[in-house]
Amino acid sequence: MNGILVIDKPTGISSHDCVNIVRRTYSTKKVGHSGTLDVEASGVLILGVNKGTKLLNYLNQDDKAYEFSVQFGVTTDTLDHSGTVTDTSPVDQLADFDHVLESFKGAYSQMPPAYSAVKVKGKKLYEYARNQETIPDVQARDLIVYALKKQHEIVYKDGLAEVKLYVKGSKGIYVRKLAEDLATRLNTIAHTTRIHRVQAGDFTIDDAVKLDAITSDTPLISLSDALKSIPAYRVSEKQLFAVSNGQKLTLNHDADLLKMVNEDGKLLAIYAKENNTYKAKNVFV
Repeated sequence: MNGILVIDKPTGISSHDCVNIVRRTYSTKKVGHSGTLDVEASGVLILGVNKGTKLLNYLNQDDKAYEFSVQFGVTTDTLDHSGTVTDTSPVDQLADFDHVLESFKGAYSQMPPAYSAVKVKGKKLYEYARNQETIPDVQARDLIVYALKKQHEIVYKDGLAEVKLYVKGSKGIYVRKLAEDLATRLNTIAHTTRIHRVQAGDFTIDDAVKLDAITSDTPLISLSDALKSIPAYRVSEKQLFAVSNGQKLTLNHDADLLKMVNEDGKLLAIYAKENNTYKAKNVFV
């Protein structure tokens, strides 16, 4: 049992909780996850099982897409619905909403929220926040927003405004913070009421299995199929010994990474280009 499992994480449990459930289900300790999802977020979570854990670093660099709902006029300390309300400001109209959405596309500098797992001096930011300690300065992250759009029209009611949005961005984007930054540009305040990840790299919510539906017979995505975006190089019989032992290869190829496969398409190794040669990053045989 070596491969990747894509699950639809429910709200209310952590990504590590999902790892523990899958460990018990497949009777193995070698399970890890790529791209942590907040406890109150749901959706696509990629897990590596046994040798699949070696692929997580490659999958963790991928772009992500989310559907999320935002309520304007109220904010919380965690920037989502699970936190304590810290401020209110009635909303009658969100002027130029579509124009402001458009302004986020492209380069986007984002400061990680106080309630996040970013580590500073050996402690996560949320540990400082929960202990009511001074939160240390952190650097903003340079991200890319590829798409940000409405999924329905804004609903105004009782001095609040609610809207469902879709965003696709680069690795590391915090949707809760994006909602706050959006509200700031609209001269108001906000928090998220729902966050659902619908895509992580090449995997979408349609590829995901419900956590409570997983059994020991649930098939895994093969190591080779999981690395869809890395070009494959079919290893000859002459090269097989070298690849199996992680030896350097001189190949006429331009790709930065290659997945070395046998004639059956089974993943043997991952190689990275260095100058005029390819060196082994991970060997699976």
